Amino acid sequence: MTFHDSLCGPDPADMATLVGAGKKHGEVNYTWTATLDYNVVDKDNPIVQGMPTQIYDEAFYKLNFAPEVKPILTVTMPDTPASRRGGGVGQTIPQMWTYEHTLPGGQPARAFVWMQGHMIDSLQDPAIQKVLLRGIAWAGKKPVSELTDYVPPPPRQARAEQ
Repeated sequence: MTFHDSLCGPDPADMATLVGAGKKHGEVNYTWTATLDYNVVDKDNPIVQGMPTQIYDEAFYKLNFAPEVKPILTVTMPDTPASRRGGGVGQTIPQMWTYEHTLPGGQPARAFVWMQGHMIDSLQDPAIQKVLLRGIAWAGKKPVSELTDYVPPPPRQARAEQ
């Protein structure tokens, strides 16, 4: 699982082979902070259930995508000074996706990516936390509700003194 700037680096094409997309470090390819309106592309995907339709955060464009990426939600880039400068205004870009691929040697792999997380408020939102937990479970090849529905076992009873 990855979110926000963890996709940023010197070789976006290489990063795309690992998690489905990469973003070039040092390039204006972001909105800075803005109100982002989410368009849920994959409405049946259980990962995204309960995701707010609008958040205040940062979105990215100019991403190198792998062809197998399955977008879950997109954002049409709002008009901000940064998105104007970088040429992203009005582009509709995936901001959350899943990616399944095969690693060298034949090992199947999964990645779940959410591009936001610049603002701490986004990460503290309980609805978003549940979405992220479901994405982590999916990437780990577990039932998507495994982390959100987890109930810890009762505390172990202390053994009686002997």
